[in-house]
Amino acid sequence: MADYHKTYIKSHLIPEILKQLDKEELVSYTAEHCGGLDGFMSALYNISLKTKEGEGEKERLLIAKFMKGDVAFRESSKSYVQFANEIFIYAQVLPEFEKLLKELQLTTLININDLVPKCYKAAYGYIEGLSSSKDEEEAALVLENLKPLGYQMGPRLCLNRDHLLAMCKPVAKYHALSYALRALQPLQLDHLKSGLKVLPFVCPAHEAKRHLYTVLYRVAFERFYDFFDRTIDTNTFDRKSAKDLKLIEDLKKLKEKYFNEPHHLLEKLRTKVEDNKEDRKFAVILHGDYNRNNVMFKYCEGGEGTDQKVENVKMIDFQEVRYGSPVLDLSFFMYFNSSEDIRADVWPELLETYHSHMFHTLEMILKATNKSDSEIKEIMSDYSYEKFEAHFSRFAFYGVMICMHFLPWMLCSEDECARLSDLFDKDIGGEEFHKLSIEAGGDEVNRKILTAIRHASEMGYMDNL
Repeated sequence: MADYHKTYIKSHLIPEILKQLDKEELVSYTAEHCGGLDGFMSALYNISLKTKEGEGEKERLLIAKFMKGDVAFRESSKSYVQFANEIFIYAQVLPEFEKLLKELQLTTLININDLVPKCYKAAYGYIEGLSSSKDEEEAALVLENLKPLGYQMGPRLCLNRDHLLAMCKPVAKYHALSYALRALQPLQLDHLKSGLKVLPFVCPAHEAKRHLYTVLYRVAFERFYDFFDRTIDTNTFDRKSAKDLKLIEDLKKLKEKYFNEPHHLLEKLRTKVEDNKEDRKFAVILHGDYNRNNVMFKYCEGGEGTDQKVENVKMIDFQEVRYGSPVLDLSFFMYFNSSEDIRADVWPELLETYHSHMFHTLEMILKATNKSDSEIKEIMSDYSYEKFEAHFSRFAFYGVMICMHFLPWMLCSEDECARLSDLFDKDIGGEEFHKLSIEAGGDEVNRKILTAIRHASEMGYMDNL
C-alpha cells in the first residue's frame, strides 16, 4: 500500500465517510491494496468499515480508487482526463439523472443504484491530504463493494447469450436518461456534455511516439495486416465466395485509408455523431469502456457454472467516458465479448433487447411529464428501431477496432499479458512493447480478430468507413 494512500484513507477518507453515516460511530477499519490486470490503470483498495449504532454493529465493504503512477505515466496514459471524467459521472451526471427521476417520482421504477454501485465519495483536483501541493491533481472515488451483495465478474472474455442479453439492459436505461434530458432539459444535457473533458483519439505530431491510442492501434494494424498478407492466398479466404471477395476488398480499402493512422478512424467514429441531424439525436453520455471487464453480474439462485442465469448487471469503471454514439458502447461488448460461434445468431436479439429497454425507459419518463400524447409520439419516433438500426450500422466498426487492439491482451498467455501490462506502464513507446504486442497469442488470436472483421464486412459495417 502506498504510504500517502494509507495516510489519506486514515486521516481524511474514513472521517469523511463517517460524517455521511448519521449517528454511527467508528469501531474499526482495514484497507488492503488489491492488484490484478483488471485494475492496471488504478490504485485500488478494499476497505472494511465497521461502525456501531446504539448496541448494534454494521460492516460496510467499500472499494477506493486512486490514480497511480508518476506525472509522466498519468499524462501518457490519459489518467488526468480519464479520472476527471469518471469522477464527473459520479459527482455530476448520475446525480442529475437521479434528480430528474425524483422530480417525476419515478425512482421506484428507475433507480440509479440499480445501474451502478452506491457512491460514498467522488472528488478530483486538489484533495486535502492526498495532493502534495495546491497544483497537484488527484482523484478519489469510493464505491460500495458489490461482491458481498452477490455480484461477481463474469467469464474472462467470451460471454454466453444470457450474459450478453443481460448486458444490454443497464446500458440501455443509462442511455435513455440522456435522451430524456435532451427532450425535457436540453440545456442541462448541454451543461453535462460541456463538463466532460474531451478524450480524443488523435494527438499533436510531437506526442505521437508515446500517445496511447497512436501506439496501440498502429501496432494492432501492423499485427493484423502482417497476418492478412501471409494468409490472403491460403484457404483462410475462399475466393469462390462473394462474401470473402468483398471481405478482401474491404480489408484492402481499410489498409489503404487508415494503415498509417488507424487512430484517425477511431476519431472519425467518435466525432461523426455530430455530422447530421439523425445521428445527433442518438448522441449520449457514454459509459465509454462497456465490456465484460467493467460490469458485475449477479446470478439467480440455483444452477452452476454456465447454467447460472443472470439476475442483474451493474456498471463500473467509467474512465473512458465520452459524449458520442451509443454504438460505441454497444459494439464494444457485442464484438469483444461474443464468440464467433454464437455471434451471428445472437446479434439481432442483442440489438432488439437493447432498443426495447432504451425505448421503454424513455417512454416511461416522458409519460410522467405533462407532455401530450402527440408530443410524446413525435419524440419517440426519433428513436424507432429502424432509425436505431441504421444509426448502429454507421458506427458499429468501432467494436471491431477495439478487438484488433485488445483481443491479443485477453487471449495471450498470462505471462505475456503481465509483461504487456508492465511495459504499458513503463515503456509503451519501446521496441519490446511493440514486438510483444505483435506476437502475443500468435495467429490463433489473429484468426479471432478476423472473425469479427468478417462479420462486420458481411453486415455492411465497413461499407462507408
